[in-house]
Amino acid sequence: MKKYIIIAIAGVALFAIIKGSPLYSRSSERLSDYDTLISEGQKSKSADTKSYAHFLMGNVLDNDSKFDQAIEEYKKALQQDPESPTINTSIALDYIRLNKSDDAAKYLNVAIESDPTDANARFTLALLYTIEKKFDKAAEQYEEIVKRDPHDIKALASLADLYVVQQKIEEATKVYEDILKEGKESGLIHFTLGIFYTKLGKYDEALKHFDTAVKLSPDYTEARLSRAIIWELKGDYAKAIEDYKKTLEAEPLNTRVYDLLAHAYYRANMTDDAISTYKLIISLAPDKIDGYMELAYVYLNEKRPDEALVLLDKAVSIKDEPRANLAYIVKGMAYSQKKMAKEAEDAYKRAIELSPKDAEGYFYLASAYESEGEKALAIEGLKKAIELNPKHADALNFLGYMYAEDGTNLDEAISLIKRAIDLSPDNGAYADSLGWAYYKNGMTDEAIAQIEKAVSLYGKDSILYDHLGDAYYKKGLTEKAEDSWKKSLEMKPDQPAVKEKLEKSQKARK
Repeated sequence: MKKYIIIAIAGVALFAIIKGSPLYSRSSERLSDYDTLISEGQKSKSADTKSYAHFLMGNVLDNDSKFDQAIEEYKKALQQDPESPTINTSIALDYIRLNKSDDAAKYLNVAIESDPTDANARFTLALLYTIEKKFDKAAEQYEEIVKRDPHDIKALASLADLYVVQQKIEEATKVYEDILKEGKESGLIHFTLGIFYTKLGKYDEALKHFDTAVKLSPDYTEARLSRAIIWELKGDYAKAIEDYKKTLEAEPLNTRVYDLLAHAYYRANMTDDAISTYKLIISLAPDKIDGYMELAYVYLNEKRPDEALVLLDKAVSIKDEPRANLAYIVKGMAYSQKKMAKEAEDAYKRAIELSPKDAEGYFYLASAYESEGEKALAIEGLKKAIELNPKHADALNFLGYMYAEDGTNLDEAISLIKRAIDLSPDNGAYADSLGWAYYKNGMTDEAIAQIEKAVSLYGKDSILYDHLGDAYYKKGLTEKAEDSWKKSLEMKPDQPAVKEKLEKSQKARK
């Protein structure tokens, strides 16, 4: 099935956790945190005054970023107390600063062997593992700290950090819930949990935490906007719109929020409100392409290509706009809607001139060629799109489907479509394409399984039922075939070929 989405309002993505959250502190930035771990000085009872003086001198040199000299002072202090966790950890920190990981690990291992309960040494070893991207090993160190002290907030937050890096969202969620149990309630923690629960698809739980974040911090814009997005995901557009409007009361010039509000209006079938909001965005940012593009998408969805073209002409005239090629692609869509094939091709070619390494221009030019019956040119364009972007699922599927339709290169067709499905496993159109390629390759059972899957994923569609009817008929399931063809004709009566197949089958049965 060659279907692919050409026109779509830009989707809404959940906001990433804001900068400053403990979840995304860079490891290198945390070195200052670890300075506090040794600020109390050497605590070994066996250290004499001279040893302690060397240790303090090492601290002074650290403050001046003279790490090599600091290490020499710490080593002198270590002569009196070679197993001191504090001194060994101090040396390791400086080796980390000097990017000497092996040396750092050696001293940290001595510190931990000397005192397995020393949290400072384990924190530093976790830091070292994090820098080396050995996240599992880093997590083990934080887990050991938490095992001995379940109330250690720094260790809990750092452990959650690593779980997020490893995409272990459920584990990170549990850790943050534990932080809440410690009475460390804050808008940021509830916001973070809201993000986690959203990623887990638990929207009701996410809403509870976003609600709490907003109650604790009424001006917490990201929490309010994330809550609005959850309302959209749940289909409650009225509440989403209310949150967007509330945010705009505090930030009346925030075009990003206006864009979200316009999107919610459009999804709620409040088209006039969406259009007026996009026009407001354009007036607030006339030199930005985004407002023009979004409103153009709306006009195209509403079958108003002339109005879209007026906007797109303005978009491509913006000076030094790096995304002008995208505006030309949308112009091509508008011309295609007006059945102006030559103008559409020219627009796509202009997009390619502006961005010759962008696969999208070649993909849409290929689609225009295919619709005009220029199959050779279409195949050439799709191959170029795939060359530029081997993960362009639509191009992979489209080329595979074209081969299947022609009954040529069927093994390659199957391979191409499977690659598309690997990239988008729940795409019903791709499943149909694979089923059709199987059908053309004589693999009837596989064809039926894939096309039935396509119907379950994609829903009712005349092409799907036509293909399913053909596969059933080839398998000898005549009644199922006729039922599928009837469904295809119910959805699209003007299909002479389908009608002929149905009548021929019915006559043969009589």
